[in-house]
Order: sequence, then C-alpha cells, then structure tokens
Amino acid sequence: MHSFENVYGHEIITDSLKKILAKNTAAHAYIFDGVSGIGKSLLSEIFARGLQCEQKIKPCNECISCRATFASNHPDIIYVKAKGASIGVDDVREQINATVHIKPYQYKYKIFIVEKADKMTAQAQNALLKTLEEPPSYAVFLLHSQSVYNFLPTIISRCVILKLKPLALKQVRDYLKGKAYDEKESLAAASASGGSIGKALMLLADEGFKQERAEISAILNSLPDSNLWDILLLAKKLEKFKDNKDSLLNFMHLWFRDALLQKSVDGFVNEDHIMQPDLISLTGEFGAKMSLKNLLSGIEAIINAAVHLKANGNYLLTMEVMLMKMTGVQYK
Repeated sequence: MHSFENVYGHEIITDSLKKILAKNTAAHAYIFDGVSGIGKSLLSEIFARGLQCEQKIKPCNECISCRATFASNHPDIIYVKAKGASIGVDDVREQINATVHIKPYQYKYKIFIVEKADKMTAQAQNALLKTLEEPPSYAVFLLHSQSVYNFLPTIISRCVILKLKPLALKQVRDYLKGKAYDEKESLAAASASGGSIGKALMLLADEGFKQERAEISAILNSLPDSNLWDILLLAKKLEKFKDNKDSLLNFMHLWFRDALLQKSVDGFVNEDHIMQPDLISLTGEFGAKMSLKNLLSGIEAIINAAVHLKANGNYLLTMEVMLMKMTGVQYK
C-alpha cells in the first residue's frame, strides 16, 4: 500500500498535500495535471486515503478506511467514469450532481475522483460548475488532467492546480536501475518516457516497443543516401506509426539531437550526455553522413511536423515534407 514516501519525485506537491492533511485544510476541488503515467492517479489516491483516514498519521494504511480505499470499495470515495469516449453531461448529472448532496455514508468527506476530467464536454463542465460554485461542506473533487487548459476558466478558478512536471531523464533512469530490467532496455524506455516513470514502465512491458525503435532507426539510417522517390517510400512506411505519432516524433527528435551532439564534438562524447545511449553507434554513424545544416534542419522539421499534426494536418504529407527537409531534397 503506497504512501507519500513511495512517490518518486514531485516533492513539492507531496509536501503540500501532507501539510493539507496535517492542518486539515482541504479545499473543495483539486486538479492533478500532468502527462500520462506521471503519477496523478497515485497521488490523488494517497491524498483521498489520507483525507478519510481514521488515525493521526495520514494515511496510516492500516485502518478500515485506508484498506477500503486501497481496495477501491470505499463507501465515500466515488470514481467518476465516462460511459462513452469522454465524460458527458449525463455522466456528471448521474454520477456527481445526483448524489453530491447526500451526506457521506460514514466518513468525513465525500470524495469524487474524476479521471480524464479535461476530456469532459463543455456541457459536462458547465454541469459540474453548478456544484463547484456551491459545494456541500463535505465534498472534495480530485480531477485528473493532461492539459489543464482544456477546462473552462470558470472551472480552473475554483480549483487548486497541482502541476506534476516531467522528471529529469536521470531521475527516470535512476528509478529504473533499481528494478530487474535489462540496462539497455531501461535506458531506451527512460529516453522515450518524456519524464514519466509510469510511461517508462509501460514501454518496458510493451513487447512491440523494441521492434518499433528498430524499424524507425532503419528508416532514419536510410535518409542520408535517399533521393526524392526513396523519401516518399520512407514516408509511406511511417504511416504505421500514425496512431503513435507523438512517440515517433519524440524518438526522431532524440535521434537527431544525439547525432548533432556527436558530430559537433567529432564523436568524443560522454554517454551521460546522450539521450539514447543504446543507439550511440547508430546516431554517430548517421551524424557522420549528415551535414550540421541538415541535422539542425531535421530538428526544426520535426518540431514543425508536431505543430502541423496537432492542427490536424495531413499525416502522410507532413511526413513527406519533414523527411525532405531533413535531407534537403526538394520537389523539382
């Protein structure tokens, strides 16, 4: 059963939550904001357990309330979930508004934990707002979010924002070192995690992760000797990663960054400065074949591609343009 002491990183937030519990000064609504796997669910669950704990040391992890929370069957902790793709107005009305004014069954608070709360429709947020404007004294809302700016300003103004920042690469690596994982695979997962331990662990458990990196590496290795026709074929190969485009672009960004660093120092670089040390020989060879101008253009092209895709740009066309900018090849 986890406690705040088991949370790796996020010391400022854990200290704040412990002070709230010690002083018994809980607000009515909190937004736990951060990338997937960063620890939102873990922290909110520990906090909820602490709010309902029967002992002075919160959470004690031993009382009936703590055990019930950990088992996800606490009578006064409600997990709000979407019936469809996102939380809609009916979900809020049925799971929150219809029950929020019924007093807690046994404990001090009635806590609503809302996963993917930033995906609520505008109508759902407005329905929740009515409750947040005049909440019962015992109600506490713990909202999970990957982008706090998806909330209506009126929702944000009534919540305490707890921003979980991505961990440094070294922190993720150090955490994984203490686990029974292959060292090279751990380094790869840490590099691709975006500072999220949860995502790193997920990647290590994903059998396709290693294969995907090998496939993308092969495509990138082909770039220096590619003509326009080759690039169009390589872009077509990248279509299989369309549903995982953020990870694809992140991998490419790290690849070009490492190649640029190695080329800048003629290959004499400490592995501690490399983002993907398991690929250091490949990125070194790649950098040797590319000009500094093209390596810099490649990084810029990846950043621009991310912007276009976020604006719902055509995926295949974006990949084609990105690869052409990486190599300097142009339509004629």
